Amino acid sequence: MTRISNPNDIAVPAQAPLPSNGKVVMIAEDDPFIARMYETKLGLSGFTVILANNGRSAFEMIKQQKPNLLLLDINMPELSGFEVLNALAGEEFDMSEMPIMVLTNSSNLADKKTAENFGAEYMIKAEMTPRMVVQKINEKLGVPAAPQA
Repeated sequence: MTRISNPNDIAVPAQAPLPSNGKVVMIAEDDPFIARMYETKLGLSGFTVILANNGRSAFEMIKQQKPNLLLLDINMPELSGFEVLNALAGEEFDMSEMPIMVLTNSSNLADKKTAENFGAEYMIKAEMTPRMVVQKINEKLGVPAAPQA
C-alpha cells in the first residue's frame, strides 16, 4: 500500500488542472484505488493518462499508443510487469524512448535487479508519495515542475 504522509498528495487541489504538457503516461496497475490516485495526480499535473488494469492490456496498449513513460506494477493479472517488458523486448519494441518506472510493493532484490536489467527505475510504493512519483516523472520527461499550492 502506498504511504501517504500528506493528505494533499491525493486530495484534489482547489486550483484547476494544469494545461496539457503534451506528455502521455501509461499506468499499468491492477489495483483500482492506486491507479485512480495516480491518474488523478498526473492528470492534474498536465499529463494525459492511459490506464491498463492487467499486463496483457498494457502490452497491447503500449505497442499501439507509444506512451512517453510507463508506470508499471509488477504483480498484475494475465501478464506480470516483467512479462510485459520481456514481450516488448521480444518484439524489438524500442524501449529506449519510453522511460519505465516500476512502482511496486515488492522490496525483493531480485525484482529490483530484473527491473534494472530492463533499464527501468525501481521504486517501492511504501517509500514514495504520489507527489514524489510525479516529480520523478517530470524529471524523466524533462517537464518543469509546477508550483506547489
